[in-house]
Amino acid sequence: MDKKHYPTAFLVVIAVALYFMYGDQFSLKNVDFIAYKEVCLKYQSARAGEYTRDEIQGFLNKVNYLLPEDVAEIKDPLKKEIKSCANGLSEKLSN
Repeated sequence: MDKKHYPTAFLVVIAVALYFMYGDQFSLKNVDFIAYKEVCLKYQSARAGEYTRDEIQGFLNKVNYLLPEDVAEIKDPLKKEIKSCANGLSEKLSN
């Protein structure tokens, strides 16, 4: 084997190892969307001042990371409900 291929082979080995170590963590099948729905409903029905803006914004960031598309583009009813709830929560937070 020519020594010019060593860096490429090394990078391929690293990429495969990272895929096996962390690949399943980036899958949406491991996300408990029912819990996200419950948290969103809890935040929406909370009294003013019960939760900090940072807590709510952190939750909204997670939802927007998991579901980046618009509500109209989402096919799954549970995910659509979570995104709609998060959008309403975002409007409530901005007011």
